[in-house]
Parts: sequence; C-alpha cells; structure tokens
Amino acid sequence: MTRQITQCDDEQDSERSLIDRAIAGDHVALERLLLTHYDELERNIRLKLPPRIQSVQAVEDVLQLTFMHAFRDIGRFQPRSDASFVDWLLRIAENRLVDAIREHDRSKRGGEIRQLEDRPGEDSRLVGLWESLAADEATASSLAARGEALHALQIALAALPQDQHDAIRLQLLEGRSLEETAVALKRTPDAIRGLIFRGKEALHEALGRASRWLKTK
Repeated sequence: MTRQITQCDDEQDSERSLIDRAIAGDHVALERLLLTHYDELERNIRLKLPPRIQSVQAVEDVLQLTFMHAFRDIGRFQPRSDASFVDWLLRIAENRLVDAIREHDRSKRGGEIRQLEDRPGEDSRLVGLWESLAADEATASSLAARGEALHALQIALAALPQDQHDAIRLQLLEGRSLEETAVALKRTPDAIRGLIFRGKEALHEALGRASRWLKTK
C-alpha cells in the first residue's frame, strides 16, 4: 500500500512549502509531513531495532518519541532540500533507538526488564483510544483504513501539550485510574479530567484533518 497526501493544484501543498510552514510553527503542516513519511520511518526503525531488545522495545514507542522530538525541534530544522527533511527525521529516530538501547542495558543490569508479552502492545492500546474517539462522531472513522487512523493518532498524540499527552497516556493507554493519574502528574482529579477532555478534542480534530489529506492506493 502506498500512502500519499492528496495532491492539490495549490502550490502551498508542495512538500517544500509544508516544510517551510512547519518550521514557522504550523503544526498542521508538520502533521501532514509526518503522515507522508510514516511508513519509511517505521520501516527504518524496524530494520535497525537490534534483535536483543525486540522483545522489550516496541517500534511504535520509538516512533512516538521520534514524533514528539520532531514537534519540539522543527523550528531549528534548516532545509537544504526536500530529502534533507527525511534525513532529519531518520536521524531523530536513530537517536531515539540509541536511547532505547542504553535504557535497555541499564534496566537489564538492574533487573527491571519486562517482556512486551507482559504488557499490552502499543498498537492494541491505540486501537482502544481510536475506537473511543470514532464512537463520538464520524470524523475518525472516515479514514480509509484503521491502519491509517492509528498512524494519524500516533502523530496527533505527539503533537499534544505535554500535560495532555501524559494524562491520556497514563489513564487511557496504560489503564491507570483517575486517582493514580492525578498522583503521578501532581494534579487534582478534576484537572486530569480537563486535560483528557481537551486532549481528546484535539485528537478528534487531528483525525478529522487526516481523513481529508490521505488516500489509499
């Protein structure tokens, strides 16, 4: 399957224009770029993930960190060509892989390694969140395929403000209670409810945008 941004006659939808807009602070433009290059990033991470840590490190976790760093650092990116943007993303992903390997080695020495089979997979956790968003209205479910929806959701999560991201991750993805999430984030339960409400609204809007941008061939 080849995924691409739906082509428009408008020159502003060219990749270079999207890159320029993303650098200027347009997070929607960066969403579109990350969706376009999602498959290449995922494939590269999967190929380079060392066999010795594959049982404890999910590709999706490395992708999520890559996207978060891309949103954080895009303002410092200096384009030389369209290809240099992809190279920049791949370098971020490789650095996150290095971090994951170092963390694995530290945890192994400390006896803290947990197999992926002992916890829900990232994909299955995202499916539950996507289904809850799609149940609200039709925007999320209008994507051509669930796989594309999950990719868009990964990117949308990375774009959230840190407090909203952490609240959704702890309660909706990791399954912690409202009280446990509040303690972990040093917030009141009411504050956590507000963060999750605003975060879900932002995710819903992002999925709606993605349904308009993408097509499957």
